Amino acid sequence: DGKQILCGLGDRSVLLYNSRLTGSPTAYIGHDKPVSSISWSLCRQWWLSAAEDLSLRIWTNSCSEPAIIMGGNMFSKPIRGALFYYLDKFILLTSGPSVYLYLYNLDLTRDDIKRYKQRSVIKLASCLTPSASDITALSAVNDFISYIVLVCCSDRSIQVLDMNKGAVASVLPDAHSRAIHCITQNKGSTFTSQAPESYNLFLTSALTDGVKMWDLRTM
Repeated sequence: DGKQILCGLGDRSVLLYNSRLTGSPTAYIGHDKPVSSISWSLCRQWWLSAAEDLSLRIWTNSCSEPAIIMGGNMFSKPIRGALFYYLDKFILLTSGPSVYLYLYNLDLTRDDIKRYKQRSVIKLASCLTPSASDITALSAVNDFISYIVLVCCSDRSIQVLDMNKGAVASVLPDAHSRAIHCITQNKGSTFTSQAPESYNLFLTSALTDGVKMWDLRTM
């Protein structure tokens, strides 16, 4: 809604500012290495952060401690992209060459005696490995229901995943001269309408190779 700004920093913290950038931000601390990805939930009541320490945390406005911590031996490589997906029903993330889809349930109640015990639940729903190459960037729409997930791999390709079928729908090799580090779709806005065709557009960027605009219908 434009009222708050989230920043994931190299000093391992997440800062929450008001949009006017006045006053001191609220700091959320818990990661052991630089934060690599952050994402708002659709309801804007919670958000997630992923870091180079192979962990993901879900935070809420009302608590300085994360409601969910995913880590330990769950992932063997850093999480390169993480976001809420399918109207907040899932968490979507990438680690190494795989895309993981998790169901979750947040329980914000706390037992003062057993504070170490996590009441929230998270469960793996699906795992898809579209390529042997590590995934470098991820994009998906959370604002409306969409089965399409876009990933970029270290072999410079773009892969279009159909999460309904659990399969690769399309592959575009050699999309850039270097590995893509950023991809984003046109996700629309609750404050304005767009032509349906505009939702087929997405952008990619790679170092020294500028920004490219693509159309899902023609790639």
